[in-house]
Amino acid sequence: MKNTTMKTILFLLSVLSINTVSAQQYIFPQNGQTKEQQTQDEYACHSFAVNETGFDPTAVQTPPAVAPTTIQAPAEADPQHRSGMRGAVRGAAAGALIAEIGDNDVSNGAAKGAAVGVVSSRRHNAKAASQAAEQQKSIEQQAQQQAAQAQQITDEKIMNYNQARNVCLDAKGYSISG
Repeated sequence: MKNTTMKTILFLLSVLSINTVSAQQYIFPQNGQTKEQQTQDEYACHSFAVNETGFDPTAVQTPPAVAPTTIQAPAEADPQHRSGMRGAVRGAAAGALIAEIGDNDVSNGAAKGAAVGVVSSRRHNAKAASQAAEQQKSIEQQAQQQAAQAQQITDEKIMNYNQARNVCLDAKGYSISG
């Protein structure tokens, strides 16, 4: 399960760290502006867009912290649980006690009780492991949904920034393509 959690964390970090920069935009001066003037205007429009949207695509975007969460199934925690040894001992004791009360063969009752105890213990451990796996899967799905939401928010911020920047450049006499 730790491997799955690590893959999920790496996936989230890669999704969040990839800055969805829009396709290359080409800016053409329509009023004979010089290269120097165009550079100044592009910077001014960048600053305008950052002030209007509160988003700067040139700044390093830090992904939100994702706490690694792992669930360890009880069956993985203790080798005795996996073997069903405790269940066998409990079952043997119960079987011997019942056989003694009923005036039956105590060793036969203990053997049957041990078998029932092993089966019961393993069934319980399998159920616990299954529940832990489902819980881990749910955690990973939530993390993926959060990553997708964060990416959508970033995409919207970039779109708003580009719109503000393009309006500014258009007002300064530039044609934007791309």
